[in-house]
Amino acid sequence: MYAELTRRSAIARLGAITSLLMIGNNTSAFAGTTGREIERLVSSIEELSGALRGALISVADWRAGIAELLSQVPETELMQGIDFDHLAARIGFAELGVSTARIDFGLNEHRTLNFLPKLFAVDRGRSIIPHGHSNMVSAHLPLTGAFRLRQYDQVSRDERTLTIRPTADRVIRAGDLSSIGEDDDNVHWFIAEEPSYTFDVILTGLDETADETFEIFNLDMEAAKPDTNGLLSVPRMTVSAALRKYG
Repeated sequence: MYAELTRRSAIARLGAITSLLMIGNNTSAFAGTTGREIERLVSSIEELSGALRGALISVADWRAGIAELLSQVPETELMQGIDFDHLAARIGFAELGVSTARIDFGLNEHRTLNFLPKLFAVDRGRSIIPHGHSNMVSAHLPLTGAFRLRQYDQVSRDERTLTIRPTADRVIRAGDLSSIGEDDDNVHWFIAEEPSYTFDVILTGLDETADETFEIFNLDMEAAKPDTNGLLSVPRMTVSAALRKYG
């Protein structure tokens, strides 16, 4: 057992080192002090995410590690490192819901990471509609603006409903990281109180035996039915219906 864990740890670390060497185009993608900080951040997130995929760490460890890593880089430096101004101008704001852009960090087009980095843009009064997940985890760092964030544990689900437990209802601003686990805090709902952007770290396909790489369950929170244990039974809805009602 110990030998197997040691072997897997070595493989994970080798993969992380290889990722670091392959990031960017020589050093041009990460020039200067800020560039080196972003390079270290990407490499560390890649190593942490690879460890989660390899079952070397738990989801709770991953969430804590991501929080620690993102706390070490100021939002202004992260925005510079992802070419925020260019991306934000390109995607604009959606009339309903969100606009998104994948962040490539200057990677070679043939290079893939263990995680998906994305920028989300949400205009004032628009929202990331209430939804839960399966076979994925993610972390969400506001870069600018402010959101009302509500989160819930996912207790159970069937084809029609999710049963959830409230865990958070707060206003978050730049630097206030949130994340989701497999069940803990797995359902979330962001409403932008001003024009806002988030940097997201997303991992899908953690269970390679699952039928789907990942699933998202959009929820009609206004139709939630509480029970005596503080749980909510919430109907599922299509993405188009959810956008019309909550986007």
